Amino acid sequence: MEFCLSIEIQEGMTYADTLAMTRAGEEAGFQAALLAEHYEPSSGIIERMSADAWVFLGGLARDTRRIRLGSLVSPVTFRHPSVLAKMAATLDHMTDGRAELGIGAGWLESEHAAYGFPFGEPAQRVDLMEEQLQVVTGLWSHDPFTFDGTHYHLKNCHFTPKPVQRPGLPILVGGRPTSVRLVRLAAQYAEEFVIALATPAQCREVRERLDRACEKEGRDPASLGLAVFCGLCVAETAEEADELRERLLAESRPHMRNTELWIMGTPEPAAEQVRQFAAAGVDRLMYSVENDVHRAMVPVLGEVLTLIR
Repeated sequence: MEFCLSIEIQEGMTYADTLAMTRAGEEAGFQAALLAEHYEPSSGIIERMSADAWVFLGGLARDTRRIRLGSLVSPVTFRHPSVLAKMAATLDHMTDGRAELGIGAGWLESEHAAYGFPFGEPAQRVDLMEEQLQVVTGLWSHDPFTFDGTHYHLKNCHFTPKPVQRPGLPILVGGRPTSVRLVRLAAQYAEEFVIALATPAQCREVRERLDRACEKEGRDPASLGLAVFCGLCVAETAEEADELRERLLAESRPHMRNTELWIMGTPEPAAEQVRQFAAAGVDRLMYSVENDVHRAMVPVLGEVLTLIR
């Protein structure tokens, strides 16, 4: 089991905030820090600053040494896949091979309307996602690369720089675990499938779906990881954890308020929760963090990480 920070920079986080959170994760032994990519706050509190995730990632590449960096996730509606492939490969060079690329179909309709991005029906966005995965992986692995799809057309593209990691960066596919298409796309193109706010029992079902999809593709199921995005409230004492829980509930985004799906409590009970996810086939837990309260919890999570290893 690995730990990862899912840093919600769209909720008013400056670069200094983001760097401090990432360095806290690096010091605590976390495997990765992945930045949410939104053009406006997903909380709906529009006055909060929402910076560009990829510019922040370039800064983190310079200012960190070990922790892996990437997006969780980049919506396919935001840009052409050739641009995304170029950005990700460049980040891989800046980090000496520590980059990851999360790709999703997009879900926050209000930011698309505000910034002028088309927001089609779910099936249409998954169509875009499938072609983007084909283009990104094709550019990284073929030279030249030609593609003639429904949405994207490339002719004899000599793509540079090729990623440091070969044949390319680890790709994370995020989305609804009940989507047959997304599970299939993960089995075809991804190193990890990411789901949000699930119980261990639900994770076990998803793991079984992923295994079946891999077998249909002739792929070893062990080569496709499962990650879970989750809430967080840990502290050294139960009293402090209860106090922080109430504070976080008052400040959390509405979809994050189900505390039954958080990693909760002091290190020992939190470690037992983590073990239950590991037993259900989860390879990585991604902790949603966005403020100084969360940053203070990262060293406690470092203790949890030590307990489970």
